[in-house]
Amino acid sequence: MTFWKLIAVPIALLGSQASAENWVTVANDADGVPHAVDKDSIRRGDDGLVYFEADAKSAANCQRHVIYWLNAYDTEHWRDHGIAVEPGTILEAELQYVCANVK
Repeated sequence: MTFWKLIAVPIALLGSQASAENWVTVANDADGVPHAVDKDSIRRGDDGLVYFEADAKSAANCQRHVIYWLNAYDTEHWRDHGIAVEPGTILEAELQYVCANVK
């Protein structure tokens, strides 16, 4: 196998992953900056949480109105740092969107 064939496959795979993204604006902040969620990333985990990609890899507890940022804390303790979602905030718009569009 030639050198170019060895690097062509990983590059092609990276390109196919990027095309799978489907970013949807769920809210704009006070400065008009859009906040989006990758609609294709929304899925329900075996633990009942809704996992998705927004500004960070996140999870949502739709019943308790809590969002977790998975990469903000170590992998063992992220569940200890949930953020209660306040009405009328961008996080509320994000929570409502992912909970309504979970696969």
